Amino acid sequence: MLTKKPSQRLKRVEQKIYENCYDVNKNNEGDVKITLFEDYFDKFTNERGFNRRYSSDISIPSEKYEKLLEIAENYELLSEKHKEVKTRNDALLKELDDLKEDGRKFRELQEEKEKYFQSLLRVRADYENYKKISERENGKYRNYVMEKILIKLVNHYDDLVRALKVLDTLEDGKHMKKGFEMLLKNFEKLLREEGVEPMDCKGEKFDPFKHEALMVEECDNDLPENVILEELHKGFMYKDKVLRPTKVKISKKKEYKI
Repeated sequence: MLTKKPSQRLKRVEQKIYENCYDVNKNNEGDVKITLFEDYFDKFTNERGFNRRYSSDISIPSEKYEKLLEIAENYELLSEKHKEVKTRNDALLKELDDLKEDGRKFRELQEEKEKYFQSLLRVRADYENYKKISERENGKYRNYVMEKILIKLVNHYDDLVRALKVLDTLEDGKHMKKGFEMLLKNFEKLLREEGVEPMDCKGEKFDPFKHEALMVEECDNDLPENVILEELHKGFMYKDKVLRPTKVKISKKKEYKI
């Protein structure tokens, strides 16, 4: 007989063993006699050399029985532990799948970010080019408008010069002449401040980009051809650019008939 009081878990295991048997009996020596003991004792019966075809009764000592109960209890504990580990493993696998999905989404976001970044760089480069072109075109337009305005001012300057020459012919226009001279100096100062400078061309070689020949005069001396003899209408430069060409009279060698 078994003297050790079994625990609640051991009782459940023992009950499970009994449920898996067709018949369980004990003999007078305290051994357990089992008829058709399944699953738990297959290995034991095979080791003892029993064959179900020749014998349907198995006798085992109480120590062996108690050992089997302990093994069965450990098996139940391990089964529960296995279930816990499996549950935890399934949870970890799910987390791993989620991480893989997050990694895939992260890569997609990285690719999308790189796409938008490259697009931003192209837009920025296009904007910088547009800005440079706009500044260049605006500069050209400002210069064009300024040239138009300055040409008109230069024409007014010519009017003032002609008016001053008329005053020179008047006997009583002395005070008025001084006023015109002051006005003319202020006008010349305004033109210089805007970058307009008069051209002094007398004695220079004729340049078709800067001068406009209105008259040609034959010369008897050794003066070479195409030399400017007189400025008929003064020209002006605006920032190294011809604002208005100078109208001039140039020289020409005299031809002698033989």
